[in-house]
Amino acid sequence: MNTKKDENMDAQKREAYRKGISVIVLLVFFTLGEFWMGAVAYNWWAAIMGIALLKAFLVVRDYMHIGRLFAAEEEV
Repeated sequence: MNTKKDENMDAQKREAYRKGISVIVLLVFFTLGEFWMGAVAYNWWAAIMGIALLKAFLVVRDYMHIGRLFAAEEEV
């Protein structure tokens, strides 16, 4: 028997899964772009560093769950 709490938890899991997949796809495209810039336009170091920082931010935010450290107990 599914309760309202179980349904809410399932919806949260589905949303987290969709978000994770979309971030993986973004990381793949950023990595391909970064590789291309490194191979073809290697003097664009500032853009490559910007992409690397953006990728690091996405990984920390979405996969390392840093936000949970600062969340109240009820939100976790």
